[in-house]
Amino acid sequence: MSSADQLLDASFALVERLGLPIALLAWVTVFGGACAMAAVLKGQPRIRWVASMVVGAIALAAHLLDYFVTLAISPTLELEANPLWRIAIAGLGLPYAKAYAFTGKVLLSVLSAELFAWYLAVRQHPKPDGEAASGASFFSIRRPRFASMTPFFAFSFALFGGYFFYIAAYNWLGYLESSWYPRLPSPPLAIALYFAGVGVAYWSVKSK
Repeated sequence: MSSADQLLDASFALVERLGLPIALLAWVTVFGGACAMAAVLKGQPRIRWVASMVVGAIALAAHLLDYFVTLAISPTLELEANPLWRIAIAGLGLPYAKAYAFTGKVLLSVLSAELFAWYLAVRQHPKPDGEAASGASFFSIRRPRFASMTPFFAFSFALFGGYFFYIAAYNWLGYLESSWYPRLPSPPLAIALYFAGVGVAYWSVKSK
């Protein structure tokens, strides 16, 4: 096991020790984030919804593929590695844990679409040089902090959903004991490579 895999296992164990409050807080945070971004985007005429919905649909497809592959491999989720799912199973029971996971993935997909919409709006209307940014304008479209890392976070989070296509394939090939499975990058390495690609894409688009 690589040091990255060991670090991932240790972080999962730490999260699991925090118990049900951290799992519920994670869900509430994503729900609150989706609601907050809906408020930010409401009534904005410059939102490019088609592109944003495509990003959201890709994220939803990837998340739900991961969800249903997980259930196909382990219907009772006894093999699930995600610490939040494991906490939900222990604290809420299997039916509620499934609902927790499903709704969480849907909310993450909605948030991906919203953040991509915000990123596109900010990219179209960058903040004038020298304009001061307040905390209240952190996610503002009219006075965006384009020079900060906030647009990069929005872009990266929006495209993160696609990573779960890999996770679904990785888990399924492992379940089938495919000869391809040992050749695939481990999830920590894969996510590093994925975000490296996202970073290249962000700065390539930003420089144009």
